[in-house]
Amino acid sequence: MVEVVVSHGRRERRMSKKAVHRTVSYVLKKEKVSNGKISLVFVDDNAIKKINTKYLGHSWSTDVITFPIEVLPSLEAEIYINVRQARRQARQYRVSIANELTRLIVHGILHAVGYDDRRTNRRKEMIDLQERYVGLCFRNRRAI
Repeated sequence: MVEVVVSHGRRERRMSKKAVHRTVSYVLKKEKVSNGKISLVFVDDNAIKKINTKYLGHSWSTDVITFPIEVLPSLEAEIYINVRQARRQARQYRVSIANELTRLIVHGILHAVGYDDRRTNRRKEMIDLQERYVGLCFRNRRAI
């Protein structure tokens, strides 16, 4: 069983916990992960910039940061999602905020299970898989 813990900042709630749980469960099932704990924390620009600076040495805001804690025998990870950046990206890409948040959740989960997007060839593989999962989530009404 995979436990999903969702935390929202005061003004960062833009997706129901039920939708988050469905999205996480769906992607982990597709990735054949059946045991673990995923903590998702929805934050703002300032919070994610502090995390990015402190833990990754980057002094800027970003959209999602994943900290895989354990991969085997059971997955454990913390995923921080910047809701304000998601909102900006949703406008830029002309998608709903739910769609963009789903995309960031999926992206974070893929990092947690071991996908890497730092190299060009691996980035394409990861993004293609991410977009396939986002499409399947919405087609199956799992993310909304």
